[in-house]
Amino acid sequence: MFVSKFGIVLIGMAGVGKSTVGSALAATLGFEFIDLDEYLSRQEGQTIQQIIDSRGEEKLLELESESLRKIDLNRKVVSPGGSIVYNPAIMKYLKELSLLIYLDDTLENISSRLGNAPTRGIVGLKKKSLRQIYDERRPIYSLYADITVDVCGKPAKDTVSEIITRIPKI
Repeated sequence: MFVSKFGIVLIGMAGVGKSTVGSALAATLGFEFIDLDEYLSRQEGQTIQQIIDSRGEEKLLELESESLRKIDLNRKVVSPGGSIVYNPAIMKYLKELSLLIYLDDTLENISSRLGNAPTRGIVGLKKKSLRQIYDERRPIYSLYADITVDVCGKPAKDTVSEIITRIPKI
């Protein structure tokens, strides 16, 4: 079993299953699970979309970074918003303290799960299409990922099993 002083951070687009996979992965590893969107919503008293609407996308990115620096990542599985990769400083920080796992899926699958995309709190969606955001972010996720897992058509339990077999045993 995976034992580490580090945590795991799942990166990828909204709708790819970071929260579902993250929760199951944390339970399997005996780690704590943190959904950063839920964490921020509790801290700020607003949904992610309300933060974007009232304070702007830059403020959301700032709040995400501040929150991730406050969280002890040790033995945690964290699911941040998909836009976290727009902040190179926080990505460098996360890479030093955690294993970054990119959950990759097709745009078609993601779109089908994001019927609520306009209210989901997706950074950039006011100015770009979901396709443009997807095409823009995929190479960035790949750049930072320690492990990339194709989740296309897989149940969460199968994705968790694949992750378990691919994480370094320390």
